[in-house]
Amino acid sequence: MSRSISHQLFDNMEKRLNQVEAILRQLSMIDKEKDKEILHDAIQATLKIIGEYTEAERVFVFDRIGETKTEYTNSYEWCAEGVEPQMEYLQHVPSIMMPYWNKTFEKGDSIVIPDLEEIADQMPSEYNMLKIQDVYSEIAVPIFYKDRLTGFIGLDNPSMKDQKLLLQLLNLVGNHLGSNRENIRMMSLLKKKQRILENSLQIEERERNILNVLCYEYTSVYMVDLRADWAEIIKLREKSNVTELVGREEKKIICYSRLLKDYYDRFVIKEEYPHFLEMLSAENLMEELKRKERISYRYHTFPNAYGKEFFEVQITRVQTEKEERMIIMGFRHIDDIILEERIQQQALKKALDEARLNNEIISAISKIYFAIYRIDLKKDFYEEVSSDSEVHSLSGTCGKASDRMTELCRKFVAPEYSDRVMEFFDLSTLQERMKKEETIAIEYLAQDDNWHLARFIVKKRDEYGEVENVLYVTSLISDQKRREQYWIMTADAANKANEAKSEFLSRMSHDIRTPLNVITGLVGVAKAHPGEKEKIEECLDKISVTGKNLQNLVNDVLDLKQIESGKLEIHPKEMQLADLFESVQKMLDPGILKRKLEFQCVQHDIFHPCLLADQLRLEQIYMNLLSNAIKYTPDGGMVSFELYEKPAEEPGKVQLISVISDTGIGMTEEFMKEMYSEFSRAVDTRVNKVRGSGLGLAIVKKITDLMDGTVEVESKPEHGTRFCVTFSFPWIEKAPEYPEEENMDDSLKQLSILVAEDNDLSYEVEEELLTIRGMECSRADNGQACVEKFRLSAPGTYDAILMDMQMPVMDGPTAARTIRKLDHPQAREIPIIAVTANAYHEDIQKCLKAGMNEHLAKPVDYQKLTDLLKKLCR
Repeated sequence: MSRSISHQLFDNMEKRLNQVEAILRQLSMIDKEKDKEILHDAIQATLKIIGEYTEAERVFVFDRIGETKTEYTNSYEWCAEGVEPQMEYLQHVPSIMMPYWNKTFEKGDSIVIPDLEEIADQMPSEYNMLKIQDVYSEIAVPIFYKDRLTGFIGLDNPSMKDQKLLLQLLNLVGNHLGSNRENIRMMSLLKKKQRILENSLQIEERERNILNVLCYEYTSVYMVDLRADWAEIIKLREKSNVTELVGREEKKIICYSRLLKDYYDRFVIKEEYPHFLEMLSAENLMEELKRKERISYRYHTFPNAYGKEFFEVQITRVQTEKEERMIIMGFRHIDDIILEERIQQQALKKALDEARLNNEIISAISKIYFAIYRIDLKKDFYEEVSSDSEVHSLSGTCGKASDRMTELCRKFVAPEYSDRVMEFFDLSTLQERMKKEETIAIEYLAQDDNWHLARFIVKKRDEYGEVENVLYVTSLISDQKRREQYWIMTADAANKANEAKSEFLSRMSHDIRTPLNVITGLVGVAKAHPGEKEKIEECLDKISVTGKNLQNLVNDVLDLKQIESGKLEIHPKEMQLADLFESVQKMLDPGILKRKLEFQCVQHDIFHPCLLADQLRLEQIYMNLLSNAIKYTPDGGMVSFELYEKPAEEPGKVQLISVISDTGIGMTEEFMKEMYSEFSRAVDTRVNKVRGSGLGLAIVKKITDLMDGTVEVESKPEHGTRFCVTFSFPWIEKAPEYPEEENMDDSLKQLSILVAEDNDLSYEVEEELLTIRGMECSRADNGQACVEKFRLSAPGTYDAILMDMQMPVMDGPTAARTIRKLDHPQAREIPIIAVTANAYHEDIQKCLKAGMNEHLAKPVDYQKLTDLLKKLCR
């Protein structure tokens, strides 16, 4: 056993010695290598061996960079298998992010961290950087070259065995890396400078050749120092004007300003070029050459010995390291160029005058027409006139006119207009048609659905008055046509809207006045029988039923208005089908009993009892259909409601199917075509006895469409009606929750309610109905008064607040927000319930955002209010 361990130790030692030997071989290779790419591979190989030797997760080299050497960048990296590289994220790291390490490296010391947590206080910045990289131990050794810190080599999570030997080895690696990489850098820099020098020599040679070529064209060339005011003659042609001033000697140095003045006085025509001296002065040239690389200037002289009198001077800046401003000036004669330019200018002026004249003729027409053709009827020839902004000319397109007109008709005219347009385009009959007309036109629909106006205009007649030349023009009149159609449609829509509005107001007036008349009459009946309790109760019951019918009518109109304006929103929530089924059953029971109808309410095949859907809108759909079934089924008939589930094609969803059927009067096929229209009711003597807004089916259809559902209907007069409503809803895997039953009959007694209500009658009703249920009421007639009453109240004075939305001084939502911010023990907990006529979804959301707990719409369902108070005031 001990012998086996000895062999293992020996093998491990031999392996580590081999790794050290491999590192030394790599260092020897690095010292000899001069090629940058091979050196890079050798360094990578060295880091790999060091990593395997030290069992490190990552071995890396950072270089110190920047002019001030205040940044480090990760230039080499080796990572063990499964370790994520970090080099990409460690570029240009400021030394202030590793202050402790930077100071330690500058002293020539190494960093050894056996346990990262031990250095959290000593070097917090370095600790945070290493912690992010999942480093728990670290060794880092500086790299020096000639006593100058150039970077460091580091190991993440290495083995800490043989620490002293490892540091010596890393120092050795660092010294070799620093020395060799600096040598290669210097050699690379030297090669770069050599290349720059060679390139400069090539450029200088090329510029010399270019200068020789340029000098061939010029009569004289000068090198000028603008600051020193001297000029060196590079080239001077025999018998040029300047030879009369300075002779024939080249390479001669002369005063630039004096030469310029003498030349101007002697040769330049001063009346034409009074600014010659100013333009070519040293000061002006230096200023101009700050913005330009090259300057040219033309001038006129008296004829020289060769008869040349027009000259051009070209001035180019010379790039030198001297402070003086050096330029090259070349002079050449341009008499031939000037002559050619003058000829071209004269021809151009003549052409422009002709074009301008033609353009003026066409321009008025071309502002209206997008296509213009000039047609010679006798030759059957056409030319196209093109238009580009304000320039109008012949495009060059030409040919046989009759063929072109046929092609235009075939390509552009809609089929239903082609016969009429082809008759209009017939050039063989055009002379006869325009015998007494100067212009004829036709409107047609194009194949791209735009409207065009095509027109022939007489351009020229012969001596007998026969038309010879015409202009064919086409304009786009779609906007004009659309405006005409728009106003026709607008007028038609306005008439229909007025008719619909009148019909709507007529029906609404009837449907609202009827229940109002009933309520008013019943109040009179009740007053006439003050001592007859049964009579009064009968009147009150009828008033209650009529009031609910009136409320349903108003709700239907508001819902329809929201749907048509796009404001009605669907709010899917988690719902139990059992609750939906029970709710529909409870709401229908009173109507069924009163009408003596048989009611079958069945649910089956419910495999997913919890769905994500808008229960309120589902109840609204089912109740509208069931209410109609009850209304239009005679006593003794049957109404049924069936609810069941089917699998849906989309995963995670089920089809919820409801069937509402009755044995009532049914509907005719004619009525079924318009049954979803607003205020639609079948015309039947029995139906006319039934009260209803005629909005129910319209609302059912629109809400079902909003919820991506379908409504199918079967009906036959005298046999009844069957509606099948299908939706696809997501199902939720959740067991139904059954609330614990509590005996809360006495829970509302002695509750103190603060009621914010500005309407006296509304408060009187609320106070009476709440007092009947054992509660005490205190009134605030506006939002500000409500806030003050609550603020000044002792803790426990009020158990809940009923808040109207629209009140003077301060509205309900503002009052609720203010109460929630008060320094009162109950400010954040006291229940606040909105009791308001504002019943839209946005009104509900506004109340809840203001800090209210619940929202009830007027007219108030006091049973629902009682249930809410029980829940919130436990």
